[in-house]
Amino acid sequence: MRSVLLLSALVTAVAVNLLAQAAAPQPSPPKQELCAVAGRVVTAAEGTPLRSARVLLIAERTGREPRTYAAISDGSGAFVLKNVAAGRYQVFAQHTGYVSQQYRSQSAESGAVLALQPGQQVSDILFRLILAAVVTGRVTDEDEEPMTGIQVMALRRPSEDEVEDEGSIAARKQDQLLPVSSAQTDDRGQYRIFCLDPGDYYLKATESQESPMYSGGGGEYFALQALGAEYAPIYYPGVLQRSQAEAVSLRPGDEAQVDFSMRHIKTAEISGRVLAPDGKPASAMVELREKEDYTDNRNTNTDSDGKFLIKGVPPGTYILLAYQQSTDNRYRPAARQELHVGNQNIDSLNLALTRGTDFAGRLTVEGPSRLLNRHVYVSLLSTEGEMGVVGDRVKADGSFELTGVLEGSYTIQVYGGGESSWYIKSARLGSDDVIEHGLQVEKGTAGTLEIVLAAATAQLAGSVAQDDKPVAGARVRMVPDPETTYNRILRRAPTRTANSCFPALPRENIV
Repeated sequence: MRSVLLLSALVTAVAVNLLAQAAAPQPSPPKQELCAVAGRVVTAAEGTPLRSARVLLIAERTGREPRTYAAISDGSGAFVLKNVAAGRYQVFAQHTGYVSQQYRSQSAESGAVLALQPGQQVSDILFRLILAAVVTGRVTDEDEEPMTGIQVMALRRPSEDEVEDEGSIAARKQDQLLPVSSAQTDDRGQYRIFCLDPGDYYLKATESQESPMYSGGGGEYFALQALGAEYAPIYYPGVLQRSQAEAVSLRPGDEAQVDFSMRHIKTAEISGRVLAPDGKPASAMVELREKEDYTDNRNTNTDSDGKFLIKGVPPGTYILLAYQQSTDNRYRPAARQELHVGNQNIDSLNLALTRGTDFAGRLTVEGPSRLLNRHVYVSLLSTEGEMGVVGDRVKADGSFELTGVLEGSYTIQVYGGGESSWYIKSARLGSDDVIEHGLQVEKGTAGTLEIVLAAATAQLAGSVAQDDKPVAGARVRMVPDPETTYNRILRRAPTRTANSCFPALPRENIV
């Protein structure tokens, strides 16, 4: 009996001790010290303080919803951002009428990363904002009557950095003009394109294929859809060919006047039929793409007989594409034809859709990873650029299908998943190395595409100096050697050096 009582007392004592331990407060992990960032925003020309400028800190690579802090400058141009978590940040200053500027920027395109250590206080950031430029003007017809709803677009050549950043997008040419901003003419024929960075721009005026945004509009848009364009797109200073266009140079604060006189021309109609692989009429989307100017595209859908009609096509060289709607309600490229359009209509065209080649595939991940439980996609990108992208979402078991791939040369891409520590280790079709030589699709090509992702990457850290002095804002990227059209997927996204005053924290590699 005594033994039973002793055992009961011992159990009770242990239970009381355990309850006491559970009730006792557990030490919480130490909180990371927060940071503060302060400075001023002034004009670049006179150094005048700018009130109501917006200053943003955006954390690097933090997922779909980046960690962001914001502040507004006061009457002296001063701003303060408090309770900022340590980390690496892109920092921007913005103000209406001025060009947005990045931290320690040496140009309108680049800036440095602000790397904050726990508890760090930064108080000497200075933004000198440059006045933005404006292009304004009037568009008239041959009778000097104002033209309403004309789209005027400002375009520029890509910078060397932008060409480099394109990576695997081989279709984009270095001499291609990139649209920057646009405006439509009002009832007086006037337009205004504002908030432009200083630089050289090409101006293009065309009858807008978009629904007008001006009050009371709409009739001109629907008339254009029914009748087709009647005026040829023109470039400043009134030329039809892009090769003859002249750039307009804009300095900070400039307001350039660029007027256009549109020319009434005879345009052509393009019509025909789209046929399915079995020879029956096909339901498809047809796109007419200007070969040298990707900003001028027209599209329509076939009717129940597979017929299509595109009106108002100015003279030029075009690519006619047909996209077939698949069971997942996505349009996939299925036919291509080059056209030389003059002043005569082109009819009785037959675009025959091809079944293309279907590829089964399997994606595996080396090492522990829940990547395949996320949204991951595999896609093929045509190196010719005109046939778009063919892709599929990877299933939980790693399988995927790429259907209707037309003959041509393709690079392979894997994206999504929300993970930052994986990379494409290999991609093979049988014995062919797809990363090294691309996917070459010809009649009779078949096989299973095997892709392996490695879930562990290395990191490379260092510094950039010039004349033994640290360089802030330098662009650093890793590229394969030798680099080809196909293995550019191995590139690492460009990063920027941090301010030398603030040591950089480790950064994850992103595919």
